[in-house]
Amino acid sequence: MQIIKKVVVKQILTEDSRDRLKEQFLSRQYQLTKELKQLEFVLHKKMKENTSQNYQQSLKASFDKEVAKRKERLRQLELKLGQLDELELGSELREGTIQMIEEVEEGDNWDEVMKGTEIVIKDGLVHELRSGGFEDE
Repeated sequence: MQIIKKVVVKQILTEDSRDRLKEQFLSRQYQLTKELKQLEFVLHKKMKENTSQNYQQSLKASFDKEVAKRKERLRQLELKLGQLDELELGSELREGTIQMIEEVEEGDNWDEVMKGTEIVIKDGLVHELRSGGFEDE
């Protein structure tokens, strides 16, 4: 029988990966700033189109919500950029999790099957495969 199991993906920080991550963060930051400007433009346009007080209040409230979400993401990106500069080369960064299929047969030790697996990436290549940890580490 096959089961689906979570695998943690980590990245070893190198000069190249730091530069790549910084570029991704800056790109996302630029995109969010563009979205904020676009939201502001659309809000003003919609407010001019419909002068109903109730409509304008609800429109402003929903736009304020969207603006707040994006500003929070911007704040988080700025935090990540600051942390990225402080991290030492060789540090492991958790990228996320993926799913893998694992073969399970009668008589297998369930604790062993459920032990966590990690894939460690260095400069875009699989550097190490680890097993033995727990999934929620």
